[in-house]
Amino acid sequence: MDDIDLQKTLIARLEKIFEHFTLANNKTEPVHVNVYPQELPAKEGKNDDKHFPYVLVCLDEEEIRESEFGPEGIASVYFVVGVKDDNKDKNGHFDVARMMNMIVESFLECPVVGMKYRVRFPINKKFQEEETHPYYIGGITTFWTVPLPNMRETEYD
Repeated sequence: MDDIDLQKTLIARLEKIFEHFTLANNKTEPVHVNVYPQELPAKEGKNDDKHFPYVLVCLDEEEIRESEFGPEGIASVYFVVGVKDDNKDKNGHFDVARMMNMIVESFLECPVVGMKYRVRFPINKKFQEEETHPYYIGGITTFWTVPLPNMRETEYD
């Protein structure tokens, strides 16, 4: 199964998407988007927020199911977008929305990554529901076709 390769390929795609994209941090200095696999790195102290802004690329579930063409692998991958915005106008959700739109638009413009993984529909976006200022979070759920190893048939099949 290629779920680990899919995750690494998606991380590379997101790093390319956000290569020239910056947000202003608390000191209004432009900061680049960090892309991490599965979870945030360990904090180095109580007020360590240097991982913001970030996108997590997380493996979720994988299913092998029968299709009209034989067995098909479908991997679920979700993305968590996090932004810290101390401004009192509380508009950090706009940065989250902008980042999520960039990710989804990239998948719509080029639905195949790594020459072997194709995004499937639906793609779902969700914003946080509760007040968490100065932290803003959003998520995207995606499904991908993944190649399966060749099944070997024996004389007993």
